[in-house]
Amino acid sequence: MRLSNVQQMKQSFPAWSLAHDFGRAFVNPRGAWNLLRRWVLLAHHAGLPYAEVMRYRRELRDDAEFQGHLKRCLVDVPYIFPETAEVYAVVRAIKPGVIVETGVASGLSSAHILRALAANGTGTLHSIDLPNVQQGSVLPDGRASGWIVPDSLRFRWKLQIGDSRKLLPDLLRTLGHVDIFLHDSDHSYENMSFEFEQAFPRLKHGGLLMSDDTHLHGAWDDFCVKHDLRPTRVGHLGVTRKPRNARTSSSARSAH
Repeated sequence: MRLSNVQQMKQSFPAWSLAHDFGRAFVNPRGAWNLLRRWVLLAHHAGLPYAEVMRYRRELRDDAEFQGHLKRCLVDVPYIFPETAEVYAVVRAIKPGVIVETGVASGLSSAHILRALAANGTGTLHSIDLPNVQQGSVLPDGRASGWIVPDSLRFRWKLQIGDSRKLLPDLLRTLGHVDIFLHDSDHSYENMSFEFEQAFPRLKHGGLLMSDDTHLHGAWDDFCVKHDLRPTRVGHLGVTRKPRNARTSSSARSAH
């Protein structure tokens, strides 16, 4: 990393962020720059001040109780959702009332969302999961969907077990509108496209559409082009905001 880039970091980010990451910049300049870039992109495309997003990143990092719980649990988890910190920061910043998530597995992303909602003091997470179907997300023996989620966070959580193609339309219709939709279930082109088309009409204007594993094929990109959206990728996590003037068809609303 060039000195000029370090100077830009000093000017752009709070002192605590620099203090924590400055040493990393010299040990692994490319990694530090990529980390900075992904958080700037996340803040920009989510329509959030990046200083605020980074503050919530630090909050999560310093949450010793929650991090200790996760560390004890993750020994048994075969697959880790890599962008949980980003999801946490977004939920903390937006303070959504309703979040819908498809795909739970052990519940790492769900736990981060629920921890953020608890810190916000408001909001509910509605999740749909079809256990042990998605490759790489196999639950440990004897564990149920979302087993990682601490009991203290479950009062804001509504979990349904089943196929999102059957459950998602009715759930969205019942909720009316959602603030954030996160896809992390069956990552086939057909299913991702289906879920995006179902969720987008129910997404509030200014709400966020998010999807894991957007690199696998063109479903995410094709959907964003179709609806004239401006997405970004943070790692494999796709993020886009529904424009205030977005027009959506009624086909998904009436689907059964």
